[in-house]
Amino acid sequence: MPQSFTTRDTEVILRARRKRRSVLVLSEDADWLRELHPRPKDLLLRMAGRGALIKLGAGRYAIPELGSDAVAYKAWQPMLDGRLAPLGDYYLGFFSALEEHRLTDLSEPFSTVLVGFASRQLSSGEISVAGRPIRAARTQRPVFTDDLGVEVVRLSRTERYRRSDPTRTLVDCLWHPHLAGATETWVSAWGRGMREERLDPLVACRHALALGPAVARRTGLMLDLLGAGKVARAQLPARVRRSDRAPLMVADGPAASEEMELDPYWRLRMNVGRRRLEGWLSYGK
Repeated sequence: MPQSFTTRDTEVILRARRKRRSVLVLSEDADWLRELHPRPKDLLLRMAGRGALIKLGAGRYAIPELGSDAVAYKAWQPMLDGRLAPLGDYYLGFFSALEEHRLTDLSEPFSTVLVGFASRQLSSGEISVAGRPIRAARTQRPVFTDDLGVEVVRLSRTERYRRSDPTRTLVDCLWHPHLAGATETWVSAWGRGMREERLDPLVACRHALALGPAVARRTGLMLDLLGAGKVARAQLPARVRRSDRAPLMVADGPAASEEMELDPYWRLRMNVGRRRLEGWLSYGK
């Protein structure tokens, strides 16, 4: 569908640009939109029908590039921000962040995020942005801060989104591996991160402690396998290993059994064999 603009459409877009908005949110922008039209909802719907806006759902509309109303002509990450940021804390992470940081050469047509709010639509997989389904994990931990590896990526004066940095992304793979692709994918990414010096062992330990003892123990073992065990043992206190139950090395891997190797220091059941992990890490290294 070709774009067409009325004089009012142009005024809406110009005013949005002056406000440094790349996504219009009906609940937030209704006051100034009402100065241009008595029914802001109808105004935005009609603009979307003419290709002057891109409908994202839930009262949110992205401003497309001039000349095309197709989402392919606009970065999808700021549209994701426009869809999720009004609901609460979030960041792009896991597989999507591995891909953006070039810690994997694979790609997938979906977006993986961590959110700090409840959403029935997200949990049921009903939300898509720019044709990309959103796969999400939710947490109530206060882990959405820059000191824990969450960065703001700015694409322009008006377009931005939140994403985990390389070290936080790799640690998160040990927390929610079902969002990080195949085990081989994210384990190899740890090897690449260490080889390219984008994995900071000291910072990884701090992030892991914020995510709980199971993640801390997995992080310690991964650093051991990568030759940074001295850092891990110095930074991760003994209390993280004080538990009668030994967690699994891979949270969504094979179920625990007594036959599995138990790492004597980190007290983890190796539901993925040590040799296999070392082999995958060597791919990245």
